[in-house]
Amino acid sequence: MFGEFGAAAAPPRPDRIRLARELRGLTQREVVELMDYAITPAALSQIEAGKSRPRQQTLEMLAGALEVPETFFSAQWRTDGQPVTFFRHLRSTSVRTRRRAAAQVVLLADFVEALSQRVLLPELAVPSIPAARGASTEEIESAALRVREDWNLGMEPVRHVVRELERNGVVVARLRLDSTAVDAFAARAGSRPLVFLTDDKSDNFVRSRLDASHELGHLVMHEHVEPGTREVERQAQEFASCFLLPSECARELLPTRLDAAGWSRLMEIKRSWGISIAALLFRARSLRILSEDSYRSAMRYMSARGWRTQEPGDRELGSPEAPLLIERAIRRAKVELGLSFDALTRSAHLPTDDMRRLVEGAVDSRPTIEF
Repeated sequence: MFGEFGAAAAPPRPDRIRLARELRGLTQREVVELMDYAITPAALSQIEAGKSRPRQQTLEMLAGALEVPETFFSAQWRTDGQPVTFFRHLRSTSVRTRRRAAAQVVLLADFVEALSQRVLLPELAVPSIPAARGASTEEIESAALRVREDWNLGMEPVRHVVRELERNGVVVARLRLDSTAVDAFAARAGSRPLVFLTDDKSDNFVRSRLDASHELGHLVMHEHVEPGTREVERQAQEFASCFLLPSECARELLPTRLDAAGWSRLMEIKRSWGISIAALLFRARSLRILSEDSYRSAMRYMSARGWRTQEPGDRELGSPEAPLLIERAIRRAKVELGLSFDALTRSAHLPTDDMRRLVEGAVDSRPTIEF
């Protein structure tokens, strides 16, 4: 057993102090300013590097400035170390923003570890199918079909991508970073992978489903791969296309001509399969159902009508898919064990307000009908 037992008596850990600062998106100097210069930036740098141990008073002031419980600095969890995160567009995403997002990964992973000590979560059932550098579309399709087979999805539309992830042991949450530079991303921290969908950029039903499928691709193919390269992102995007619309179905459904009937056909497929027109066109090009010239002409057609920003049918499809796993686990802990959300958060030595915001992004806010 770990986490809540004896953590308060343990010495503070430099990585947890740095993590709290990165969670707030602050520099060392900015933290020191919030502490009324009780220590210098150089002293904080030494503390975070593990070269000096802070006094009790310094720890208390750090906890106050960073708005975390003091025990946060000494909590012992299996989520130790820097999580492996699959961020896209690394060049356009600031280091500060990435570190803040990674810190929230650790918070949620810590909470899930605490939750899993009380509630039995679904067994992790994501196959590992490594993709070699330069893997072909056929090889990536094979991986996607393997997941469909393992998850008993057949060759039908995936009705709820997020629910399939959760059913197979992946924790999903929605994250608001107030930054459009961060797309959805996957992370490995603790005992199970996490997928974060961002409302800042993907508050769209079909785009969010593609994002979730893209992150699933990372979890399946890139367990031991350096994240962030163009090749890795290409593979994940191809996996998403194959997972949502296998080639067998695509060749049967997708139009070979983009006349009025062809565009109408794309709209029908979008509604029934939950895939954007842009993604369907990309799939048609990759399978050579459409030529390169036809694809480019179609994209110009979409741009001229403003469909690259919002496609026909987007509003009718409604809000993005919402996670449920964490919500149900918290409810089970409260009903069967009498543990409130605040009690669970305290047992994990986590800041309550931050966890409340994270958990709110991992629930379905729609009213529930009980039968």
